[in-house]
Amino acid sequence: MEKNTTESIVAEIKALLEDLRSRGLSEETIESLVSDRKTGRVILDRDGLTLPEYDGVKVRLTPMERTLYTLVMRYPQGIPVDALWKYYDELRDIYGKQTVYDDRDMILAAVEALCDDYRTTLYTNVSRIRKKLTDKLGRKAAEPYLISRGADNMYRIPVDRSLVSWM
Repeated sequence: MEKNTTESIVAEIKALLEDLRSRGLSEETIESLVSDRKTGRVILDRDGLTLPEYDGVKVRLTPMERTLYTLVMRYPQGIPVDALWKYYDELRDIYGKQTVYDDRDMILAAVEALCDDYRTTLYTNVSRIRKKLTDKLGRKAAEPYLISRGADNMYRIPVDRSLVSWM
């Protein structure tokens, strides 16, 4: 009897999910309704991010993406978008450790592009990180790990820093 009850419940859930899909709800929205995953640990290393609570999913980041992510992660209070140049020396040091290139001029040029007043490189890198994380986790699950811009014009990553490991 219980098997039939279980099977009927499963069949009903499947039917309801199909009904939601037919009404236009995205898979991401449906996933957010049934997911019980919470913000978990982040391991930041030379390849990018590893999220152990998401089956160890690996999000590969370019050296510049890792540099930006590392910098913002270091400052829970946020980084001012309009004053990124104040972190120039720190960005240079981080990028120097992230890149495989040993050319000082190349490192300086890359960091200068990130701090440029037009912020094209900055916005491009933030956007690429966002896409990589949301592609792997879905929008809702990725939110705590994203670099987001607040109303105060500060970039932050909401994840609790006690969950972050640096390799």
